[in-house]
Amino acid sequence: MIRFLSVFLALMLVFCSMGTAYDFSGIESRVSEFTLANGLKFILLQDNSVPVASFVTYVNVGSSNERIGVWGISHLLEHLAFKGTSEIGSKDVNAERKLFPKMDKIFADMRREELLPEPDPDKIAALKEKLDKLIEEAGQLVVNNEFDTILKRHGGVGLNAFTSTDQTVYFFSLPANKAELWAYLESSRFTDPFFREFYKEREVVKEERRVRTDNTPIGKLIEELQALAFKDHSYKMSVIGPMSNIESISRQDVQNYFRENYHAGNMVIGVTGDINEKQLRALAEKYFSRIPKGPRNTRISTIEPPQLGEKAMTIYESSQPWLVLGYKCPDVRHPDFIKFSVLDNVFTAGRTSRLQKRVVIDDKKALAVGSMAGFPGSKYPGLYLVFALPNSGVTTDELLGYVEEEIAALKENPVGEEELASAKKRLKASLMRRMANDQGLLISLLSAEVIQGSWRKVFWAYNEVDAVSAADLQKLVQDYLVPEKRTVTRIEKKGEGK
Repeated sequence: MIRFLSVFLALMLVFCSMGTAYDFSGIESRVSEFTLANGLKFILLQDNSVPVASFVTYVNVGSSNERIGVWGISHLLEHLAFKGTSEIGSKDVNAERKLFPKMDKIFADMRREELLPEPDPDKIAALKEKLDKLIEEAGQLVVNNEFDTILKRHGGVGLNAFTSTDQTVYFFSLPANKAELWAYLESSRFTDPFFREFYKEREVVKEERRVRTDNTPIGKLIEELQALAFKDHSYKMSVIGPMSNIESISRQDVQNYFRENYHAGNMVIGVTGDINEKQLRALAEKYFSRIPKGPRNTRISTIEPPQLGEKAMTIYESSQPWLVLGYKCPDVRHPDFIKFSVLDNVFTAGRTSRLQKRVVIDDKKALAVGSMAGFPGSKYPGLYLVFALPNSGVTTDELLGYVEEEIAALKENPVGEEELASAKKRLKASLMRRMANDQGLLISLLSAEVIQGSWRKVFWAYNEVDAVSAADLQKLVQDYLVPEKRTVTRIEKKGEGK
């Protein structure tokens, strides 16, 4: 916390004292990079203020790379990456290894029976009983959470990961003098993965889907919004995938997907903390050079066609109503993308933003409003989301009217100089806060390196804010926030629909 505050206060001092552009060369000078012979790139953000280091492995694969039949496999693989290796996580790895083909054969037999024109439920039940017994037997051979236990024993914290439409990211922190432990553990799980507890972990993912999507009205709505807004592009599918796909993914599917995507050319590793480049190079050569070579995934070729007209849908739930709009917007490489961030601060972000002040603070028509560009991802053209949560007695139609009035006002008249300056100041402060967290900054650097072509573009975004004019925002709204480019979704209470 002390480290965060000191960096943040230093950045804010610079921010408050400057007029427009800011020279980030001081931060950039702490960044170095190198690439191993196998194509694996490392980015180091050196910080010697405390003897701690954070490590991030960025894999250039997400749900947008998936296909019909294995939707959700990127997220399932992320879960399995914590299950250890042939050396970590087992009481008897040879006994485990013998059980895998037996379990997988029974599962394959079950799937074949389930897909017959007239499946035999008794046969399926018998096969499932056999599979459950083998799963239980295999479970007795597992040392639970040994990967995490080893890290904690040596001072490791924050072991976690996330999967999105555009990437899969793994991270944790250790005392800097334990960097070799990180190098051994991290390289091992990506050269010697042992997908133990496969069927058990698949059930965990299924339950995650139930909790976050199937049993959550807003989760359902967002999934329906994606499916409706995108016609051809794989952004139409949620990261977790359909339940039927999760149930049908096999261990072999995961192994194949791992080989296709988890190789040196498709990964970038970031390190921040009290480590110098010489140390990192030595560890990288010793441990990570064994990761197989491979090409970086190219951008997917499917392009979402222009939307022909407004799309709309409503789901009825015994819950709070919601209004969520999705306007088509460009990807992060497009010069208009940063303009949407400025627009957010004029439109919905902060107490003085237009929609926030009008419907939340003054008229109390909404409990909350918000907006964001780059949903469900920003690697490809996506959506600019605008959401509103109506107050008691207020309809989604009323809120939609307010949103449309504020959008019309932005189209008709340029934003005033004072309002624009205030919005830019809030956005810059937000960007500075992100840079004050080394691990968060490192993830941004890796993402920019892969998606935008250079980690330096993280710093360019700050100064690009100053170039956005009132005329730019007016044209942005006129070009993008139009009915024919939007998808309107709502939650209405059961029994109160039109």
